[in-house]
Amino acid sequence: MYCFSFPAIAAIAWLILSATGLSQGTPEITVTGQTTIPVAVTPFTGAQGTLATNLLQRCLTLSGLFRIVPQAEAAFVISGQTTEGGVTGSIEDTNTRSKAMEGTYVGGWRSGTQQFADASLGKLAGVPGFFTNKVAFVSQVSGGTKPVKEIFVMDIDGGNVRQITNDGVLGLGPKFSGDGQRIAFTSYKSGYPDVWIIDLQAGHKRRVAFFPGSNLGPAFSPDGSTLALILSKDGNTELYTISADGGSPNRLTRTRGSESRPTWSPDGQQIAYVSDDRGSPQIYIIPAGGGTPRQLPTGSTYSTEPDWSPDGKLIAYSTRAAGQTQVAVLDLATGQHRLVTDGGGSESPSWTSNSRHLVFTKGGRLHLLDTVTKRSAPIDNGVANCSEPSVAR
Repeated sequence: MYCFSFPAIAAIAWLILSATGLSQGTPEITVTGQTTIPVAVTPFTGAQGTLATNLLQRCLTLSGLFRIVPQAEAAFVISGQTTEGGVTGSIEDTNTRSKAMEGTYVGGWRSGTQQFADASLGKLAGVPGFFTNKVAFVSQVSGGTKPVKEIFVMDIDGGNVRQITNDGVLGLGPKFSGDGQRIAFTSYKSGYPDVWIIDLQAGHKRRVAFFPGSNLGPAFSPDGSTLALILSKDGNTELYTISADGGSPNRLTRTRGSESRPTWSPDGQQIAYVSDDRGSPQIYIIPAGGGTPRQLPTGSTYSTEPDWSPDGKLIAYSTRAAGQTQVAVLDLATGQHRLVTDGGGSESPSWTSNSRHLVFTKGGRLHLLDTVTKRSAPIDNGVANCSEPSVAR
């Protein structure tokens, strides 16, 4: 006799039943592959109950792992209440009529609900949650006769949006430090592309790389002490590292092509980057202290915008397939690569903390993607012309 957990039974059942349609007010999910777990969310009580209910539904559906359904059709029923300090939530298994999980999550109603959503993903779907992650991104705003792009930060569900620069120039390529407290980015505030770091708590900015020529693409090392970046101070655009406090840079590459888009391995020992030294943009890996680079087998003649997963096993990147820009994932151990998006115009992937979900851009909107099932959904943040997301994880 075979014995299955109830989530597995529910998944099998919903493979047979229709897996289309969501309750009003939740994101429209693009579904490929496995089914979703049907859950009902009863209205939370408390002063912020309605807000918490809506946020939890949004988080669960954005994950691509759940469907919000009427209680009579649900495998699990979720309920809770908001308090001054946070959220208390519980989940009932409708098959056994017993509690599958309950807990109290502090930090205010929004943070508490995000923590509850993370716990729900782990308990019901066996997937680590990520809804406490933050996202930095770029948005083109009105600048009169010249293009203006500013840096924004938001919760990964699309709420709590903040504009953190107001420079009136091009701000590009924001990247979080490992602790999520700082963002490195490129700004044309001086009239030239320089690298700046902004402290999110203190609110102050400082310029750390302003060598002659271009200073581009900064990315923090995992411990936050060092930046990988692209400089043209010696003529060609090459990959360098520099202290996050500034100082003298260390040159890592010497090519005839152009380098761009560095991303660190989680252990800080290697850096992946893009180079067109052999004619078209390809992804390479080089030791962080310098050495011989090696090209990764991306399966494409055009591969760019790499992002190294937090578990160190995968690199997501933008590629061209059938003449369209798509997001792909490379398994570093096996060398296998696969497309994880189904529509053109998908680009700029950034991993969440669970090394399974990605934030990417398509048509000026941010999207959340489950790379296993290939389900994706737009993140409604109320900001137009979004690009270059970076997840703090």
